[in-house]
Amino acid sequence: MRTEDLEAILRLKHAYFRLLDTKRFDELGELLTEDVTTAYQSGALTFAGRDAVVSFLVESLGSPGIVTMHHGHHPEITFLDDTNAAGIWYLEDRVIVPEHDFEIHGTALYDDRYVKTGGGWKIRHTGYERIFEQQRRPSTGGILSFTSRFDEH
Repeated sequence: MRTEDLEAILRLKHAYFRLLDTKRFDELGELLTEDVTTAYQSGALTFAGRDAVVSFLVESLGSPGIVTMHHGHHPEITFLDDTNAAGIWYLEDRVIVPEHDFEIHGTALYDDRYVKTGGGWKIRHTGYERIFEQQRRPSTGGILSFTSRFDEH
């Protein structure tokens, strides 16, 4: 059974990234529990509840003038019991806004919690801590900013 559960969780997170990048936010919402919590951008953006998360995604990424790429790599899934699991994913992402000659490129570590429901595995919590983020102007390649989790504060 664990092999089937593992495959279901992997497919769940892959669908999350695919639906995020194709701006199918209502469908993405169906992958989340009603009481989901998030901690995006190293905890700077936190939300509670499916509707709040979907609304945030629509407002921040819904414009057709914003193009995104989210790749999740190297999943580390730990089963806590028969109906709960935790996952760590390595993220590489890009956000491109051609109208503003602006791009974000970075990496992060996702920290997820999953729960098995009558409808299959769902995301109960998701969020990420940045490893690095670079903001630049695509037209010139000029770097606007670069931050790293290893920067001295």
